[in-house]
Amino acid sequence: MRYRLDPAAEAEAARGNLLGGLYTGGIASLVFAYMTGRIRAVTVVVEIPRTFELFPWLAGGTGLASALFAVALVVRVVRWQIALSQRRQARDPAKALLLPPSAEHGAALRQSRPGRTTLGNVVPLALLWVGFPLVIVALGALLTPERMGSREEEAMLVAAVGGGAAAVVLLVVGVDVTRRRLLARQVRVLSQDPAFAELMPPATAVLSRYRAPVIPELKITYYAPPRSIVFGLPKVSTARNVFGQPPLSIAYFRLFENELRVRDFVKGAFRRCGYVHLLRSAASVRYSELARMRRAGTLGELFIASDRRMLRELNARPLDPLPSGFRTIRAVGGKGVRVWDRKGSYPMSAYLCHGAYWKRAVDTLLDLADLVVIDLSGFQKENIGTGYELQRVIDRYPIHRVIVLADTGSDTRYLATHIRHAWSRMAPDSPNAGDGTRSLLVGQIAVGGQAATHHLLAHAHKRLR
Repeated sequence: MRYRLDPAAEAEAARGNLLGGLYTGGIASLVFAYMTGRIRAVTVVVEIPRTFELFPWLAGGTGLASALFAVALVVRVVRWQIALSQRRQARDPAKALLLPPSAEHGAALRQSRPGRTTLGNVVPLALLWVGFPLVIVALGALLTPERMGSREEEAMLVAAVGGGAAAVVLLVVGVDVTRRRLLARQVRVLSQDPAFAELMPPATAVLSRYRAPVIPELKITYYAPPRSIVFGLPKVSTARNVFGQPPLSIAYFRLFENELRVRDFVKGAFRRCGYVHLLRSAASVRYSELARMRRAGTLGELFIASDRRMLRELNARPLDPLPSGFRTIRAVGGKGVRVWDRKGSYPMSAYLCHGAYWKRAVDTLLDLADLVVIDLSGFQKENIGTGYELQRVIDRYPIHRVIVLADTGSDTRYLATHIRHAWSRMAPDSPNAGDGTRSLLVGQIAVGGQAATHHLLAHAHKRLR
């Protein structure tokens, strides 16, 4: 089973199928009994003949519908039993790790696939452009054939033009998506090429094999901030952010492929709160950037593969706040993100790391961070890279200075299970080890609800004091 089932939803669906089967089966039985003379004749103004020509169709159609409801009922009952079994497994922490998330958990991730939104908009329009003229022609030819005349040819021409235009748009979108996927795959292959790894000997960070002797209780606090826009905030400056506090250094971790959530993060209040640092994905590399380095023979400089290079990038990052206005934020995904900074913002720094170095880069970002934000929207146990980052945050960073992001469709029970599992594997030297209770803030931000991040960060500032 790919998704975790909801027992209440499956039981409700089974109940609906049962009622539908009883209703349609009752109609089929009643019509069949009337046809065969097993019940008395019915008179409504006039007597309804038992040999009425529509009775066989009505009995057969409702009987077929009843059979389909019966099959659907069996399927739903089986799914309901599976859902109950999954709920029992969820009570066991060891078995809960093996369960999949709910169906809504990866909605934002599925919408982030390259070209999905464009194709979703183009296909309905294409069907409308082609189908509507053809439907009009069919109805006209059926109802008023003498009045159609040359309109039939005109409608066919409109359908042909609409279909041709839709085909051209789909072709352009398909070529663009294919080009971006091939480019990202090429960059990923290069990032694993040992010829571009400068580490001698390798200095990749590894997780500790040992556990902390005393692991405190973890309290997970869920906060769903309102989506209202905040007014009256000051402009950002070198000394103060929009919350009136010194600007923070923010380390941001996420699923690379969940670009929809990355766009929401960029449009949110985080860049107005401080300097954001993140790792670049292969999809963020543009073709012109790769081609330019190939022509210059400096392809190895595309990736950060050593502490020396990482330190150089950190020292070269811009520090001056950006003024108010429109701008495009690049190097965070497959496409640039157009934003309007009403109060100004701080520069974002993205680092494209070699596959042999990115784990060490995670440690570097944690060392300079005042606040860590990790977006687990769409996270599953198969996301090994994000799972490593989550474990590393728990091992090396105070958990009260961490914000976990999730969208409103995320399976919070699934996320809590994996967070607590990582918490139980805490390293001995973790700053979170010891007695007492620790608290983790999980902000539930809807897709497209970037205005709510102002309230989330205002709430988080109280925890940082």
